Amino acid sequence: MKTPFPRLRHLPLLLAPLLLAACTGTTEPQSTTSVALVNAGGTELRVVTPGTATGPRVSTTGAVDAEVLPGGSQLVVAFTDHVELRDAALGSVRTLTAPTGITPCYVRLRASPARDRVAALSDCGSGAAQSLVMYRSDGSLAFVATLSPPSPSTPDLSRFAVTTDQAVWLARPATGGGSELLRADQDGVKIVTNPPLSATVYDLAMRGSSLYAATNTGVRQVSLTDGSLSQSTVLNGVPTRLYGSDRLLAAWLSGTGNQALTVWNGTTSGVASYFTDLRDVTFAPDGNAYALTGTTLTQLDTVLGLSQGTWKATDVATGLNDARAATWLTGN
Repeated sequence: MKTPFPRLRHLPLLLAPLLLAACTGTTEPQSTTSVALVNAGGTELRVVTPGTATGPRVSTTGAVDAEVLPGGSQLVVAFTDHVELRDAALGSVRTLTAPTGITPCYVRLRASPARDRVAALSDCGSGAAQSLVMYRSDGSLAFVATLSPPSPSTPDLSRFAVTTDQAVWLARPATGGGSELLRADQDGVKIVTNPPLSATVYDLAMRGSSLYAATNTGVRQVSLTDGSLSQSTVLNGVPTRLYGSDRLLAAWLSGTGNQALTVWNGTTSGVASYFTDLRDVTFAPDGNAYALTGTTLTQLDTVLGLSQGTWKATDVATGLNDARAATWLTGN
């Protein structure tokens, strides 16, 4: 006679993954992390998945930056003259609403820590006014803010971050020295630091709900009330580039040869690797960071790195050509 429950003998095998999850607090990954790249000087978008030989790639014209949206299945891509929404296969292109009253000359994107807001900086140079264009994660236009022309008029010297209160903070050189911090939101633009900061601010980035500045005296927290810098540094040295996420902050010194990429989680910091031509860093939700140079994409294990000093640096894409930007994607 057949047993009424013939599959019970397989129950321990079925329950094993659940028991493991209960004991370790982890679950088996349900998706694969990939990285979308702006490559070939902005003439190519491609997706790299570690351990996979090939991935989607499309030809483009004038791509400058990319940021992933909540859930990891869509990304915003900025071109010099417009902004697009694309899926993880780089298809389903949707051109986002162009703001009126400005001439688009997009140079950079930044996303909020939750990735529910993405801002684009338009800077045509030659003494023209700057514009910050904020989009919601559904692609709708949140606001456009016009900033007075910067002095000196160099787009790369204007660095910005999107805060958790749906505002944009931008740092740029002040006339006469030092730096000024501006805050833009749907109500307009405010110069937060008046007089300007005496410190030189090279970059801004968010870690969680806190804003940090890379300055000529180290990395310091920025007050979201008055723009003042903390007395103490969170990272020493003179880094000129910052990269943030909801949990981590990375700092790097550009233009001076092989320099350390330092990662900090709020309490512990460590040198992940050394780079001479770092273009971008993206922190994936699986605990890996991806560092992009002009020719190589390197995977770094931030969990083991910060806990044990083992970063497991692995090149996952080589032979890139003037790569410009990277952002993680998650696809099932």
